[in-house]
Amino acid sequence: MIRLALVSLNQTSSDPPLGLAYLASYLRKNMEIDVVIVDKEDLLAGTVRSKPDAVGISAMSTEYPVARSLARALRQELEVPLMLGGHHITAMPSHVVDFDVGIIGEGEQTLLEVMCLIEMDGGLSQDKLKLIKGVAGHGFVTERRGLIDPIDAIPYPARDLLRMKDVYLVPRRLDFSKFSVGTTLFTSRGCPYDCTFCSSWCFWGRKIRFHSAGYVVGEIKELVDRWHVKEFLIYDDLFAMNLKRLEDIVNKLGEEGLRGEVEFLALGRANLINDKVCDLLKRMGVRTMGFGLESGSEKTLSFLKGKSVTVKQNWDAVRLCKKYGFNVTGSFIIGNPGETEEDLEQTYKLMASPYIDFIELNQLTPLPATELWDFAKSKGLVDDSPDFDYTKLFVTHFKSDFYLGDLDIKTYHKWFEKLEVLKRQKNYRRLTINLAFLKWIFNPAFIKKAMRHLNEIPTYIRNVFRH
Repeated sequence: MIRLALVSLNQTSSDPPLGLAYLASYLRKNMEIDVVIVDKEDLLAGTVRSKPDAVGISAMSTEYPVARSLARALRQELEVPLMLGGHHITAMPSHVVDFDVGIIGEGEQTLLEVMCLIEMDGGLSQDKLKLIKGVAGHGFVTERRGLIDPIDAIPYPARDLLRMKDVYLVPRRLDFSKFSVGTTLFTSRGCPYDCTFCSSWCFWGRKIRFHSAGYVVGEIKELVDRWHVKEFLIYDDLFAMNLKRLEDIVNKLGEEGLRGEVEFLALGRANLINDKVCDLLKRMGVRTMGFGLESGSEKTLSFLKGKSVTVKQNWDAVRLCKKYGFNVTGSFIIGNPGETEEDLEQTYKLMASPYIDFIELNQLTPLPATELWDFAKSKGLVDDSPDFDYTKLFVTHFKSDFYLGDLDIKTYHKWFEKLEVLKRQKNYRRLTINLAFLKWIFNPAFIKKAMRHLNEIPTYIRNVFRH
């Protein structure tokens, strides 16, 4: 039986690499194959040890240099086809460079056809690759593959290949309000909106596809029954967009006896929030709603999101969510072209609102396949070369070297960061902890995570003994 090693480059995330797990489940459904997911270990040693017939690496743009470095190291150890998938190669298909093939966009069916070719021929012929849709080779890119529809055709992600118990189900703060054992879910793919900073359209197309309510509740039930999960972070861009599906999910959770037994954290879009949506989310068991509010300035928000949402809708959404008793988180972007001190003051006012419990501050950063990338390229700040230092493209924690606005953003960053810390400290005082989680203190994964957040340990300890 042919063996494929799928490699996750993110060694610090607390969220399982579900993208790889979806690929694995789809392959196992449609061919005889042994799939290994290499994650949270020495990636070179783990991949070599798995003795694969092929290797697939998924990379965001910030991870692309690491992916290339790993590919070069693997060339010294293995004589097998090396494949690159994920957002970066989709946005930059000429960057196949150190790989034999790039998997462009949604990868399940394309990877299946590539693996069937490897199994049949014992390797990859560039001529035969040209017959497969959705691949990039050396000097060519084939026709883009259509999206899988309906997406219920893709089985639940193969979590049995992931280190669920010892890494991904360690108690943590899924939000700021309590420690819990939880995990992430995707119940749809894609987004029809056209934000200047977002590259989602490049990967999924400018459309949204929903898993059926039965599929979603079935996956939740499997996670409850098998993994004893009680909290779920739904990572969809637009979870509550389809009102009929949302109502069906609420009803099916009730039919399975899960309503009141599980809780959810979900992401929303301000222009889609109303009383009906909030009522359904409350009945479903949603505890926290997160919004990409981005800015309190109409001018800046319009630059970032076009005419799809207004500042008034941002304010109305967070007020309504608090009315229904949700915790509310908001993410914001500063450092925008044309942004003035007055614009920042309006953003600060929204961030400081008592309707928002927790905030995440981001710096505007250009990512490939976005309008912002083209803007930065016109300024000579970025280029399309595979040798460009893509590790600099951090949007969080102000690690980015790209300053696209006219103001000294470092000065204002301190101003906003202080507010971010104050809200975090306030919410720590509300943090609840189940004493049953104390056994996890000696879990190696928990210790590693704690070492990355040493400044928060005193707060952890205070809250343990408080409850």
